[in-house]
Amino acid sequence: MKLSDMFPRKYASGADFNGKPATLTIATVRTEKMRPQAGAPEVQKFVIYFENATKGVILCKTLSYEIADAIGCDEDEDVSNWTGKRVTLYPVPMTVAGKRRIAIRARKPAAGNGTAPPPATLSDNEEDL
Repeated sequence: MKLSDMFPRKYASGADFNGKPATLTIATVRTEKMRPQAGAPEVQKFVIYFENATKGVILCKTLSYEIADAIGCDEDEDVSNWTGKRVTLYPVPMTVAGKRRIAIRARKPAAGNGTAPPPATLSDNEEDL
């Protein structure tokens, strides 16, 4: 058994996509309190949730602008207008602070893209830590 199975993450990471894109429908965007590191003070972060997926994705500025561009929203438009829009999320390997990571990026869904379920790792039910 892997440690990631023993202690699943509350939020999705790029590894959850198993190297494949997923086209999802936006359910909501909300703020949540979280600690970036153990012992650090709580901060407010924006988290996007999708229909049929239990794990949210923590938004960074780059991903937020990519989603807005992919769904055709202006940067001055209220994010509540994102609800019901479809976007394709995909993993991108990169190096951050000398460590290999898999980032989540967004693009416009391909024409005719169906409504496949999200990757299983985005739908896992896990206990809040």
